[in-house]
Amino acid sequence: MNSTLQKPDFSSIADSEIHHFNLYDIFRRKDGIIQAYFYDSYNGEIEDAINIVETFKLLKAEGKCLVLLVVEDGATFSKEARAFVASDEVSKIVSGDAFVIKSMALKILMNGYLKFNKPNRPTRFFNEEQAAIDWLHEIQ
Repeated sequence: MNSTLQKPDFSSIADSEIHHFNLYDIFRRKDGIIQAYFYDSYNGEIEDAINIVETFKLLKAEGKCLVLLVVEDGATFSKEARAFVASDEVSKIVSGDAFVIKSMALKILMNGYLKFNKPNRPTRFFNEEQAAIDWLHEIQ
């Protein structure tokens, strides 16, 4: 990641503490959606996926939560991490997730996620963040 690039400022949309991890941030938005932001050089492994879900548990209100995942073009997720995120265990706390992805390589990877991992909850991919947020509010 180019060190001259500034990370996004989430303070205007965050309703919780912003949890900063190595190359990803997670917080609860003012609209109640849990947002995770993955930076360009992120390479998610199973340990990260478990940590992410544990952070969702800390941030969510009662019941299940909606999740917005914004993924920069160079971010990747291991096979094991994708399998865990799609698991029924995660579906017990996440009622729907929207991924914002723009790179063709990541779209191919994530289409494989839907086809092979088959999360047991509504999951969609978007090019634009606002479209993803609107969809999450529709399925609420």
